[in-house]
Amino acid sequence: MELSPKATKFIIEALDYRIKAYRDSLDDRDLDEDEISDITNDAMFLEELRKELVKTLNNNGKAKISYPSETASI
Repeated sequence: MELSPKATKFIIEALDYRIKAYRDSLDDRDLDEDEISDITNDAMFLEELRKELVKTLNNNGKAKISYPSETASI
């Protein structure tokens, strides 16, 4: 699947929104250590995805998304 530059930009914007929401939720004082860890890990993962999408967009204007085959082991 190839994503158009517009679609890639839209996904980057959505990731920015979700990353901000994760950061805002870390301000909640009622979170335990496990919740903080989960939120932090998820935010970091999304930030890495965002970086890859931006890099792909800057390199060739289209993001190529590949999916593992259904027979691949997880």
